[in-house]
Amino acid sequence: MPTVVLMATTSAGNQPFSRIVDSSKTSSWSIGIPIAIVVVVAVALLAYFAAKASQAREQLAMAEQGAQQQQQQVTQIQQRLGVLDAELNRLRDPGRTTVILQSAATGKRGKVAGGAWGAATWGEQTDAKSWMRLNAYGLAPAPGGKAYQFWFVSASGDSVLAGKLEPNTEGGAFVEGKDLPGVDQGKMAVVSLDDENAKTHGQPLFQAELPKLTPSQHAAPQAQADAKPRAQGEPAAQTPAKPQAQPAPQK
Repeated sequence: MPTVVLMATTSAGNQPFSRIVDSSKTSSWSIGIPIAIVVVVAVALLAYFAAKASQAREQLAMAEQGAQQQQQQVTQIQQRLGVLDAELNRLRDPGRTTVILQSAATGKRGKVAGGAWGAATWGEQTDAKSWMRLNAYGLAPAPGGKAYQFWFVSASGDSVLAGKLEPNTEGGAFVEGKDLPGVDQGKMAVVSLDDENAKTHGQPLFQAELPKLTPSQHAAPQAQADAKPRAQGEPAAQTPAKPQAQPAPQK
């Protein structure tokens, strides 16, 4: 009977397979870790740039708001300068006329009773209204609840309060009234001692009649249009002729 020779082989279990598995796991980790790091860095960079962009937008919004506020301040300053310039021009204006306000009551020998009097300068504004500046002298302190008031009385009889007088220790006072009726609508300038909330003047302390002046600042719109000079060679406006009636045909 033939003899079968068997060769003994040794195997270390599943070591070859386990080596293959271990090497694949090592290869996956070696690739995955750098990718994860790159993703984390990319996300961090995106978050950083997003925060920077948001911060830049906020700074831009704040800068725009600051620019708007500065523009508003510049506009307010320009408006204020315009008002001050108009006020300065009016203060330089000598006015159209000056009247002396005196008491109508007379004492012995025809002398004016009382020592209070005033001088009022009357001028025009650019909007066809008028202004009046009054310098008053010889005023005693006003009693409690009373006030010296300067009134503009129009030709129609309406009393317009131009301002209140506050005498100093020497009895002098100054007041200026603006936006009064035009220089062709004045009748009287009156100073009276009234209740503080009086709607019209009481017994005049001193007064003056106002002359009727012709406005010089503004002409009527139609008159301005008619007075507008024509350019050289421009034909004058002609009124269209009315059509003439045609004679009826004879039968």
